[in-house]
Amino acid sequence: MTTAKWVIDAAKLGELRDVPAGKVYLEDRSERVVSLPLVMFVLRSGDRTVVVDTGGPSDEEQIRQRIPFGYVVEETERLDKVLERLDVSADEVDLVVNTHLHWDHCSNNDAFRNAEILVQRAELDYAAAPNAEFLRAYGHHPDTEPPFAQCLDRVRALDGETEIAPGLAVLPLPGHSPGSQGVRVDTADGTFVITGDCVDTYANWDNAGAAVPSGRFTDLPAFRTSLTHLKGTGWKPLPSHDHMVVEKGAFGY
Repeated sequence: MTTAKWVIDAAKLGELRDVPAGKVYLEDRSERVVSLPLVMFVLRSGDRTVVVDTGGPSDEEQIRQRIPFGYVVEETERLDKVLERLDVSADEVDLVVNTHLHWDHCSNNDAFRNAEILVQRAELDYAAAPNAEFLRAYGHHPDTEPPFAQCLDRVRALDGETEIAPGLAVLPLPGHSPGSQGVRVDTADGTFVITGDCVDTYANWDNAGAAVPSGRFTDLPAFRTSLTHLKGTGWKPLPSHDHMVVEKGAFGY
């Protein structure tokens, strides 16, 4: 049986600036800050288009309300401009995968109005009532509903590893959040895995030969187990916040 081969485009939807390095690299106690792009992945095979993660808001009021760090969305990084550049019609996307439900991965779900949205059930359950320290990460504020709640009528809750299309599957990667998941993508250039925030940057993936969790997590042992599992697959990681990913931009072609 022939397995479908996908191609991957990675596009930047804004950038977090002045992020303390300790939030990205566990036990980094320096005073340095780093910048992190927000990445949306567009997967295509034949006439099928799937989107993984939809970035953060570009509305100035939402930015001021939700974002704890410097956050900038250049005009060319707005969702409509990115989709136009990639020749993607939002209305023709029938499937969106959120690696997890933090605001910087799901704020534009509503733009894909004809898409089913795939999220792990554990993530949905936790996002509805997270611990106080994670309320802001999920976009909970007194006067507005969190981004993930805008399209709940189109969400399909998954329980564990699931094949979602030929050559495409999701796999649980808990630790950063209870229901974090990755997306396995089979391409003509081998198998990639979109890691979500299980792997923020390539420096998390390989730091002196070891994988380093980020400093943001709900379950550190689970985080380490997820990283060990990913390492064992031999798949090529596509981190969710690495400048090199968006600079290269295209994978599997």
